[in-house]
Amino acid sequence: MGDMLSTGVSGLLAFQTALDTISNNISNVNTAGYSQETANLVTSPSSPTAGGWIGNGVSVGSVSRSYDEFLAGQTNSATSSYNQFNTVSSLAASINNMLANSSTGLSATLQSFSNAVQTMANAPSQTSTRQAVLTQMQTLISQLQSYGSTFSQLGSQVNSQVSSEASAITSLGQSIASLNQQISAAQNNGSGQTPNQLLDQRDSLLNQLSQHVSVNTVTQSDGTVSVFIGNGQPLVLGATSATLTAGPDQFNSGQQQLSLQTSSGSVDITNALTGGSLGGLLQFQDQMLTPGENALGQAATTLSSLVNTQNQAGLDLHGAIGQPGFAY
Repeated sequence: MGDMLSTGVSGLLAFQTALDTISNNISNVNTAGYSQETANLVTSPSSPTAGGWIGNGVSVGSVSRSYDEFLAGQTNSATSSYNQFNTVSSLAASINNMLANSSTGLSATLQSFSNAVQTMANAPSQTSTRQAVLTQMQTLISQLQSYGSTFSQLGSQVNSQVSSEASAITSLGQSIASLNQQISAAQNNGSGQTPNQLLDQRDSLLNQLSQHVSVNTVTQSDGTVSVFIGNGQPLVLGATSATLTAGPDQFNSGQQQLSLQTSSGSVDITNALTGGSLGGLLQFQDQMLTPGENALGQAATTLSSLVNTQNQAGLDLHGAIGQPGFAY
């Protein structure tokens, strides 16, 4: 009778744990980063008797969480791509709004300047038409200088954000390394149980990291996860994390160079980083900001040269040879 009661009690205790697990799932239904848990029931070891092996009820073998490494990797990859494109889109809009405005953009100003020149050509002896050209030239100069200032401000903004991104990535790497150490200790303490809460925290940090940069992860046998960025440079190995630093580029002081500092040395990974907000900043800088700034300078120089050449080929109201209209 005692064994029968014991077997019955094992069932009650096992299902009490299962109900506790369900209650915990309900309580954390809106908790960010929480993974649903399941109590896994196993048969208790049987006892040998003269009549055969007699069962001893049921027990909770483990409490596992609903987690798929492949799906988690796909989620992080999608998060990284979204943040990169979103960052590029937001920054690109600032240049587009500046240059493409049909009423205040560069095309409208150049058209006004061209119209003023044409009017002057039709009535070259009138002082008012000549003054209108000078006014439009000054307007054009002011707009080009304003654009140059905006590009410079965007460059400073991007550099500042790149530095902030490097600091955030370093901090997340350190937190992941710390959790790696705790998870490894918990999984190898002899209990055989996985620390679900710590694993959820680490997965949440990995997702946060993917918002800043594209990451690849490899789960090790001791429960730790190795994190790689760029072309496979290790940000986290076990309980050790590297430091991502930003500093002036040795070939262009107006841009930031990103270096990964590990125990074995420092390596420049600027051109290898993609994904996330950091990847978006670097893409915008490389494909839009720098080419746009260069194109603006080239356009201003070409326009100045053409106008100056043409102006010097003519005469002023007093019959003197014309002078350059623009000064570099």
